[in-house]
Amino acid sequence: MQIREWKAYSGRNIYSHQKVIKIIVDLEEWRDIPTVQICDFNERILELLPGLRTHHCSLGFEGGFQKRLEEGTYLAHVIEHSTLEILNLVGQSVSFGRARQIGDSSSYTVLFAYQEEHSGLEAGKVAVQMANALCSGEPFDLNPGLKQIRELMSRYGPGPSTQAIVNAAVDRGIPVTRIGKGSIIQLGYGKYNKKIEGTLSDSTSCISADMACDKTVTKELLSRAGIPVPGGVVCLTAEEAVKAARKIGWPVVIKPVNGNQGKGVSLNIQSPEEVAEAFPIAAKINENVLVEEFVKGKDYRVLVIGDQVSAVSLRMPAFVMGNGRQTIAELVQQKNRDERRGTGHEKPLTKIIIDEISQNILKKQGYSPKSIPREGVRIYLKANGNLSTGGEAMDCTEKIHPYNQELAIRAARILGLDIAGVDIACANISKPLLHGQGAVLEVNASPGIRMHLFPSRGEPRKVGNAIVDMLFPYGSRHSIPIFSITGTNGKTTTTRMIAHILKSCGQTVGMTTTDGIYINDQCILKGDTTGPESAQIILTDKAVDAAVLETARGGLIRSGLGYDLADVGVLTNISEDHLG
Repeated sequence: MQIREWKAYSGRNIYSHQKVIKIIVDLEEWRDIPTVQICDFNERILELLPGLRTHHCSLGFEGGFQKRLEEGTYLAHVIEHSTLEILNLVGQSVSFGRARQIGDSSSYTVLFAYQEEHSGLEAGKVAVQMANALCSGEPFDLNPGLKQIRELMSRYGPGPSTQAIVNAAVDRGIPVTRIGKGSIIQLGYGKYNKKIEGTLSDSTSCISADMACDKTVTKELLSRAGIPVPGGVVCLTAEEAVKAARKIGWPVVIKPVNGNQGKGVSLNIQSPEEVAEAFPIAAKINENVLVEEFVKGKDYRVLVIGDQVSAVSLRMPAFVMGNGRQTIAELVQQKNRDERRGTGHEKPLTKIIIDEISQNILKKQGYSPKSIPREGVRIYLKANGNLSTGGEAMDCTEKIHPYNQELAIRAARILGLDIAGVDIACANISKPLLHGQGAVLEVNASPGIRMHLFPSRGEPRKVGNAIVDMLFPYGSRHSIPIFSITGTNGKTTTTRMIAHILKSCGQTVGMTTTDGIYINDQCILKGDTTGPESAQIILTDKAVDAAVLETARGGLIRSGLGYDLADVGVLTNISEDHLG
């Protein structure tokens, strides 16, 4: 058996209203052989994929697919369900699939829903490889295939934060369009569309993000507004840093003036020797290094979305627990095997890396990576609780004092951020930050939200929904009127007539036709532009009040719709050459 062809549909299409991948599988000599006639096939596939036992199949009840296996079903049907189960095993929640024979041949069209194209296709390949091995009575290890699929998801798919926002938009019925292969997402169409990258929206001004990145500017703005911040001095050399630390008073914090994700930050520095070790680490990130007062207390992150606090987390630095047998390096490797941990922001937690900062922190505790700590001893690898450096989080949203809520909202507003992560150090977030009882350490643009979506302890918060609700308040528009015209004859004439009527009403109209793409009377692209790509050009333009799209049959069949749903669909006529 082998895959002869494949095609990914990124929107609604002739097969489904969902994104699907179509593979043409040639069953070859296995075309007419049901599973019950293949030695041990049913037992082995259920052992490899026990989740298949819960698949409903066309019978409509849990266990329906297993019943079909026991009765004897054909291998294209098995490949369909196996692919869906494999995708669910790696975290893609999909359930739609179909398998249909092509004429009287040995080839089948197999369709399955997917969330990310590259990993979806790989899942189909793994399912075919598994079917081949089971039919031949050969052993099959599923784990390498699952690993490859996860790697493709990490490389090409959106991270968990972006996915949470996408899911929230889909739940609201807001069209979602991915821009390129990165993490930029368009929500909505035409003049109502908004774009996001992670938690950075197109409403966030560049100057606000720049001010948040510059820690000295942030501190000055907050201090002028009466918000408590730690004192600090910018230094260019380690010698200057030592003088600044003595003036501020030990202990101090050393960090780059412009940085993020806790990179280059060293906390609780208590001597000139420690300054000498910490300074070059910060200087690698930015030549301007901030020596800052160390504020004692716990590390809290307050997420401000719009004019509300949406979530609060207590952040805990990366650590391992000694067992009296393994070295610290081995304990870190063991902790990194947790499936929730990945590289960068790809998963709910980030793998712990033993770097220069970790070496210094271990040294302070009297350890090295080769040390074997006693059982039950907690060993810290980082000083800060950033998830991006391997930290964990506990939800504290219900505990924050109203005074501290308003403080965080003011801090975000002063910097002009619509979405902000406000870092607060204090003994207890449920007590107001008065009379030197804590301080605002930083205000972050594009804050990570994994800690709120996937806390190690406490209640997960629907912050993706909060971001979408801020961008598109209930009752507001997210899409322009879309008119889609198809048929055999008269499409272009009808398209032009509808566009003319809308322009006469004062609308800025985006139009696609067989002779070009127009915005009002200006042709912006000449040619036969009746496919999905042409529709996207109109729907991404913020000047457009209404879209009138000539939609050709060929593009529909090849690539599906170029939009989510039309408000008005026009079918002019159908002749025999346009059937099928």
